[in-house]
Amino acid sequence: MLDTSSFNTYDNDSYTIFCGPAQLHKDLNILYGYIVGIQADGHINATEIDLLRSWINSIGTLRTKAPYYKLVEKINEIISDGIVTQEEAEDLIWLCRSYLDHNNPYYDVITSSAQKLSGFLAGISADKTINIEELTALGNWSSENASLVQTWPFDSLLPIIAQIETEKQLSTEGHSQLLDFCQSICNLKPARERNTSLAIKFAEEKVSIVIQESSFCFTGKSCRYSREEMAQIVELYGGVATNSITAKLHYLVVCEKRNPAWAFEMYGRKVEKAMNMKKKGAGPEVIFEEDLFEALKAFGFSHG
Repeated sequence: MLDTSSFNTYDNDSYTIFCGPAQLHKDLNILYGYIVGIQADGHINATEIDLLRSWINSIGTLRTKAPYYKLVEKINEIISDGIVTQEEAEDLIWLCRSYLDHNNPYYDVITSSAQKLSGFLAGISADKTINIEELTALGNWSSENASLVQTWPFDSLLPIIAQIETEKQLSTEGHSQLLDFCQSICNLKPARERNTSLAIKFAEEKVSIVIQESSFCFTGKSCRYSREEMAQIVELYGGVATNSITAKLHYLVVCEKRNPAWAFEMYGRKVEKAMNMKKKGAGPEVIFEEDLFEALKAFGFSHG
């Protein structure tokens, strides 16, 4: 009798290794339509809750990959209280749009990186054994893109490349899947339209942070503290916590790990708003929580 136990792997989509651009585009378009509809009155009825739950179920094991896990986390928050705040809706819509818009400068970077990886993979010999030169090239590629490990499609690619470097070999099937996936990325934008610099990265210069009498707004999700706790810490040392981004705000604190691909993060909408204000001559400095904690050390602050 046929052993069907392995069929479960295919039935629950756990065989999915890569999420291609077409799949991502389809899923986010559907979610985008749901959120825009729900945003109309700010409240979720039973039918709308079912729609959001069905969307989460439809993506299967992709829910653990970027950008899905960020969206699923936010959707579960919305479902839990039955209310969609304007900020929640705008964050979700903004993130969907960022991925759906192939003119986003981030796509220049991923198409260029995918093209380089395709070249390395094409150079791997027929027996799929990797020589020292190819191993070095893969290692350099991983180092160049390491900061994007939590961002699609690098969240899938980087671990697999690390495994290839360790095992020093690549199966025929794995080789084919990698090449096909890289090609799907390369096809997003013609080579002549690409700008391989990450135009949307944060400024590299270190920002001087003044705590006392300065205003701070928080975005993102800290792995250490809640928003309320972050506000309390700032006010304990003489700062002022606020909820809104205005021209008079001193600092927008991103409560996440530093990521140059901020335009593909849930907090990206607020960062974009702050940067646009700054370009016009007034607006907050964008800093990360690690920068804030470093500045607070001068006042004796330490993590309890």
